[in-house]
Amino acid sequence: MKISLKLQINGIMCLILSLLCLTVCADKAMAQPEPGNALWRSLIVPGWGHHYADRDNWRRGQFHLAADVVLIAGWIGLNTRSNRLEDQSITLANLRAGVDLDNKDRSFRLIIGDFDDLKAYNDHQLRSRNWNRLIDDIPDNRWDWSSSEDRRRYRQLRADSDNVRQQIPAVISLMVVNRVVSGISSYLHARNLYELPEVRLEPVDAGSVRGLKTTVRFQF
Repeated sequence: MKISLKLQINGIMCLILSLLCLTVCADKAMAQPEPGNALWRSLIVPGWGHHYADRDNWRRGQFHLAADVVLIAGWIGLNTRSNRLEDQSITLANLRAGVDLDNKDRSFRLIIGDFDDLKAYNDHQLRSRNWNRLIDDIPDNRWDWSSSEDRRRYRQLRADSDNVRQQIPAVISLMVVNRVVSGISSYLHARNLYELPEVRLEPVDAGSVRGLKTTVRFQF
């Protein structure tokens, strides 16, 4: 009778302890951040997912956020510099070669950097038998550089603009990589930070001692 009563008491105590633990875990699960929400936040703004998952410890997210700010500033800087160099080349061509490049395509803008005037270009194409590359001799297509130095200066400005612009895709790629890495990191952080403990009940029968053993396993 005593053994049966003791078994019942032990079972009730284990059951109460287990229910209490499960209640605490359920409350914690309701309050914990969703890993998926952390992921899409960091894909939009690197570091936002880390701040969402753990506002008291989002140092990793701060690094991703700082990197994104630097990359955006670099993208703006490169784009601004490339446009400025291109504008300078257009202005130089207008002042020193007498041609308006605002409505001209890239091919035409490159051609005037290689030849002193339209006649020199067309003569070269005729000698090379490239009749399909001839440019109509009309006022809008004519240019005439004041000096070879001006033409070389124009060509250098064009080359510098293109070189700067070619760096922009690399910066954009780094921005994408930073977002992906930040998203994965914040997802794992949110998933692991609040992982629920494992609760397990096992019967115990060790001679005169009988009851239930409760095992609560936390992961850190």
